[in-house]
Amino acid sequence: MKFKNQMFAAAALFLAAGTVACSTDLAGPPALDDAQIDADVATMSGETVASDVAGFGDNVAAAGSFTMIAPSYSVTAPGYNSASQPSFGAISPTCSYAAGRYSCSATTEQGLSVTRSFAFYNAQGQTVQNWDATVVESVNFQAQIDGTFSKDLVWNATVHRTANLTVSGLISLAPQRLWNGTGTGTESISHIGLDGVRSLAGTSSVAITNVLMPAKDAASQNPLSGTITMDVQYTASLEGATGTVSKDVSRHVVVTFNGSASPALQIGLLHCVLHLDTHSVDSCQ
Repeated sequence: MKFKNQMFAAAALFLAAGTVACSTDLAGPPALDDAQIDADVATMSGETVASDVAGFGDNVAAAGSFTMIAPSYSVTAPGYNSASQPSFGAISPTCSYAAGRYSCSATTEQGLSVTRSFAFYNAQGQTVQNWDATVVESVNFQAQIDGTFSKDLVWNATVHRTANLTVSGLISLAPQRLWNGTGTGTESISHIGLDGVRSLAGTSSVAITNVLMPAKDAASQNPLSGTITMDVQYTASLEGATGTVSKDVSRHVVVTFNGSASPALQIGLLHCVLHLDTHSVDSCQ
């Protein structure tokens, strides 16, 4: 990636300049600041959670359209001839059906490569091959996400993630719908700052718990309630003008939804605001 090369070139210039400017008044390696680590984890966790919320739509798009998954929305599905019943939109032609699931070819979503499968279930937990809004109570999505992305010109990240999510209540909670699921990830994240090149590398786990989405035609599509938590185990590193230092860190992040576009994000004792539209985190205190 061109940006990645520019980033490390800029970092090299920074470190060289820092060595000349500070060699007379700095000694020893730089210090890793726990408050800065918390802020960096909050920033990248916020990006992950906001992407998860946006990804609800990406997941079901392969199965016809996120808005069409609400039973109250009437469209036409292949092979479904009853004009009097609501039905599901065309499943992506890149998806094929076998052993109770549709498996789909990789697509590019939010700049990352996504390979997924999905299955329809009735209220008794039995698989259903064709969408029927009077029968299907839930849909399970399993996905693998890979790629590299940059953020705010100073962040660069490489990720490998898996997700197993279920949207339920398509009949019993209509027109709302409920999301639950888990995910795992391996990330490598770098940031250029005045203190040098900061990096986080390691693993993460995500839990999506009772995230209630509003009706398809609601003015706001922000989650009404529920939480997404993220636990990370990273090696945090700082390459500064006087050397490099690293240490292992663990953090627990909780985002609590309340229907607003700016839900609360908490990491330890640090309270922040996550902006779902821009995927940014601020107002930490």
